[in-house]
Amino acid sequence: MVPMQNNLDVKFTNFIQNIFLLPDDVLEDVIMHFQHLEHPKNHILLQQGKTCKHLWFMTKGAARYFYTNEEGKEMNTWFSLDTQVIADTTSLVSQEPSEENIQFLEDSEMYSIEYSVLQSLLQKHHSFALWYIKLIEQHYVAQIEDRIADLQFLNATERYQKLLSLYPEITNRISLGNISSYLNITQETLSRIRAGKF
Repeated sequence: MVPMQNNLDVKFTNFIQNIFLLPDDVLEDVIMHFQHLEHPKNHILLQQGKTCKHLWFMTKGAARYFYTNEEGKEMNTWFSLDTQVIADTTSLVSQEPSEENIQFLEDSEMYSIEYSVLQSLLQKHHSFALWYIKLIEQHYVAQIEDRIADLQFLNATERYQKLLSLYPEITNRISLGNISSYLNITQETLSRIRAGKF
């Protein structure tokens, strides 16, 4: 793994700048500290009980967030597809053990930065600190608050329709078993929803 020097991924730099626009000199310093990674399908990026010590920016691929309940059943809580941030935000911010796993569902590519390096850059650059605040707000709201609200206020069909609006091709990339677990319904119920019979 080699820190980024040249041949900067345009998709990645745009990814960074779309969160919060950084001055060119700050952007250059920040991206020099990221490492390009490739992981195969089924690779576990973060294991339940381990602390999230990296922030990842996936530029290609698919991942799921899940935990194993007391009955030993895997419960999906979130998906990330293609250009998205990957992290257990709560574990990253608190540096406490994660309550879930992150696993790739496809061969995936990403850029990674260590938490300790991230903290040094936050202290060094005021604009990057503002960037980080914006990132956490966006990611936390999407991953935690929206998820809770969906389960409270949307029925199964509405949750499925919202998922499709976020990821129109998700059923071609994620198994129906994983999708039904995320929606907190049985696979049979999901099949009825997809057939318009629910």
